[in-house]
Amino acid sequence: MRLAKNISFYIIIAFLICLLSSYLKSDFLFKYLTENIIGLLLTLLAINTATLGLIASKIQDMLEKYPKISFKNTTREMKFSLTEQVILIIVSVISLIILNSSIVQFQFKELTLNTILVGVLIYSVNILWDTGKAVFVILDLIEKMNEKKE
Repeated sequence: MRLAKNISFYIIIAFLICLLSSYLKSDFLFKYLTENIIGLLLTLLAINTATLGLIASKIQDMLEKYPKISFKNTTREMKFSLTEQVILIIVSVISLIILNSSIVQFQFKELTLNTILVGVLIYSVNILWDTGKAVFVILDLIEKMNEKKE
């Protein structure tokens, strides 16, 4: 349910950005995304993977000291975020193929596909932000555990 709510929110924000860009007669964002979104998403995936590796390492250290702590939900969310990013890359590739297709035509094609691409960008940045927050949650947890030892 939370996932559907988040996706809906990203699509609404993306749609509003597309409408604003259209109103301002600016295609800067759309040109940028059509030329760079795959590389950008792969870069964000690499950053996220490296960050999750750091988090997994810290979790492993904590489990050695405190074996009764469960990180099942955390590791499940970590795996899910990587899956989300791969799906976003696939959605972007499909959207770009349809956007550049001369065969596939429908009303509001550009607006629809640009909205999807902007939504993918927003979603990807949110995943990265969420992963970044997780680093600080782990650091705070380590700090609290060290305070209890003293």
